[in-house]
Amino acid sequence: MAKIETNLNKKDKITIAVVLFVGVMFCFCWYLIKPAIADIRSLTDEIEQAEVTRTLYRNKIMSLSAAEPVFNRAVEDLHASTDGFYEVMQSSTIDRMMTNYVLGFGLFPEDLYITMPSGPVDEIPYVYSEEMRNQTHAAVAAMTPTPTPDPLTEATPAADSNDAGTAAAQSTVVDSLLVPYNQAKAEAVYTSSSGVVAADVSITLTGDEAVCQALIDDIVTNPSVRVRGFTWMEVDTEYVYNEEAGIYEYVIPDYSRLRIDLRLYMANVTDYDALVNEAVEAAGAEG
Repeated sequence: MAKIETNLNKKDKITIAVVLFVGVMFCFCWYLIKPAIADIRSLTDEIEQAEVTRTLYRNKIMSLSAAEPVFNRAVEDLHASTDGFYEVMQSSTIDRMMTNYVLGFGLFPEDLYITMPSGPVDEIPYVYSEEMRNQTHAAVAAMTPTPTPDPLTEATPAADSNDAGTAAAQSTVVDSLLVPYNQAKAEAVYTSSSGVVAADVSITLTGDEAVCQALIDDIVTNPSVRVRGFTWMEVDTEYVYNEEAGIYEYVIPDYSRLRIDLRLYMANVTDYDALVNEAVEAAGAEG
């Protein structure tokens, strides 16, 4: 075999060896280490995103567990506040219901007028009720100007370390969700946002006076009906024949005529429990 001879000295050979080693190391890093580093970075990003997602889901679970009692309380209060109200009815249904009600007492309905609602009822409290007094005091307080404090005459007390610690401790206290819910419920003094509607009914009926009074006494016990007023009306005299005297004469009938004005409260309350169950089932099916 022929021996290859070169004119390279020892220094050139070392230089070539170093360059070849650097090239091999570059190729090794470029084709092996760089993809591994890229995969590690991608995996790190995925881990960080998973941590963010886990934190988000954990916060949602914590919020859900805290909101569940408030939701149950709100649903219970909603059902309790509308318990006994009629379902929303059409005028024909109201007509039939009121006619049968009057006939059930043995009375005769003469006239019946129904004014259907155009939106949620806007009621005001009874004039002598505690709620009316509270609303009146609140309105007066809102109209009364608040005096502006004078910074020259009012001294600012020095902040004590104990007070600062107490304030810091109070600032870290997280109120229960029931606190803002109860506060919002206490401040809800108007019925326009309740979803409850009311139909005004005016009915004129005739019959025995005692039976008419019994009908009024029965109506006032119904939480879904409010008696707005009633009037005992005059009864027209009747021209009848007196068989004993053999003549026609005017006599006052032995029945009374009553006109009573009513307000029927109606509401269609959504079954929120069923909606939640349906949403949970739908989410489970999608998952």
